[in-house]
This record gives sequence, structure tokens and C-alpha cells, in this order.
Amino acid sequence: MALVAQSVYDYYNYLFREYNDPRVEHFPLLGSPLPIFVIIVVYLNLVNNWGQRWMQNRKPYQLTTIMNIYNGTQVVLNLWIGISGWLNSYFSDDYDWICEPVNQKVSPSRQTLIYMTYLYFLTKIMDLLDTVFFVLRKKNNQITFLHTYHHAGMVFATYIFTKFVSGSHATLLGLINSMVHVIMYFYYFLTSFRPELKNSLWWKRHITQVQLIQFLILMVHFGLPLIFGYCNYPVFLLFVGFTQNLFMFTLFADFYVKTYVKGRKKELKDEKS
Repeated sequence: MALVAQSVYDYYNYLFREYNDPRVEHFPLLGSPLPIFVIIVVYLNLVNNWGQRWMQNRKPYQLTTIMNIYNGTQVVLNLWIGISGWLNSYFSDDYDWICEPVNQKVSPSRQTLIYMTYLYFLTKIMDLLDTVFFVLRKKNNQITFLHTYHHAGMVFATYIFTKFVSGSHATLLGLINSMVHVIMYFYYFLTSFRPELKNSLWWKRHITQVQLIQFLILMVHFGLPLIFGYCNYPVFLLFVGFTQNLFMFTLFADFYVKTYVKGRKKELKDEKS
């Protein structure tokens, strides 16, 4: 037992003190994984238990001004990350469109990409406020497994990516996801600022369609090098990237069918009856 514990400890030291990327080791929250685990555990308990019990006998908060500021900030941050990230990765001279292996390049464009990757990681922590707002507004029906799994999982995934393989093949995930979030939070901003637009904007359904396309692109991005082995990238991370995007595609597709296909058919049936 003592030998097993020593082996685990030695591997932990190697992974988090020797294998990690020295370009990011001084960034806040990129040291020990303990703070990230604490954030995730507190988040899950807060939105699924503590927060709902605390709000049980209270009136829902409106939070209109706070949500306007939050959604507007998300639009600006994600747009900045997306534009700067694309310019300093796929549209720079030292980035491979087909396969960008794990490396520790040092150049002005690569350093900017590292900063954008770190900022993207911070926005995933910021995204947890989405669910907190649901709790405070007593929108508990929106706190689904899909919602909480996606938010908690992205915090952990972006921590691993930023700490160990920043600026490599998985960069595409953050770039596409940031642009999707620009659209999504702009929609939230408009509907939070003017609630009457909820029934007039046609793009809520198409936001989910864009998210599904996002997962399909990323499945190809991680799946092809996993199958054909042409990219010098950790096979385990390729496998996780592919399976997680497949899983998210399945969950979002199920949500899409239930909400916009079956739900629409039910509305039409009710109108005829």
C-alpha cells in the first residue's frame, strides 16, 4: 500500500511540477489542481443543493442590470479571444493547420496565444455564473444535467489544456467555442435588455444548431489524427477530445429534438385542436 501511495505521489510530482508548461506555471490557478476541484465541487453543490434550498422561501431576484453587464462582458471577452486567437494561431507563420504538436515555442505570436488560452480558461470559470443566475432567479428547470456537466467539465478540461498543452492541436476547440459564445451571449444580452425580443428573435434555435456543428467539427479535428496517427499529439488527449465532443453532440442533439422538433410538433397539434 505504501509503495502504491509513493508511486502516485511521484507521478503527481512529475505531472504537475516537471511536465507542466513553464510558460504558464506562474499564472494564477494553474498550479495545484486542488483549487479547480474545490471550485467545481462548490459550484455543483451550490447550484444543485445549497442555493436552491436558500432560495426556496425567497422571491426570485430580477438581476437585469447585473445580467446585462455580465452578458455584454462575455461578448467582448469571447470576441477578443476569438479574433486574437485565430490571428496568432492558424493565421500566423508558425502554426500548422493540419497538426500542431505539443511544444513550448517562444515567439510574440505564440506568447499572445498563450495569454488568450489562459483568458479562455478564466472565462470558463466565469461561465459558472450562468447557473448561479438560474438559482437566484429560481429558474431551476434550466439547471439540467447537460448544463451543469458542460460547465463543470469545461473548467476542468481548459485547466488541463492550458497547464499542459497550451497552444497545441486542441486550440481549435477554444477558438470555435469562443465565437459560438459571442453569438450566444449577444442573444442573451438582447433578451435580457429587452425581454420582448424573446418571441421575435429567430436565432435561438439556430444557436443550438451552431453548437451541434461545433461538436461535429471538433470530432473530426480530434478523430482523424486519432485514427490515422499523423499528428505527434498525446493519443489519450485525442481520444478524450473525440469522445467528449461525441458525448456533447449526443446530449445537445437530444435537447434539440425534444425542444425544437417534438416541441414544435406538439405546438402545431395544439393549435389545430
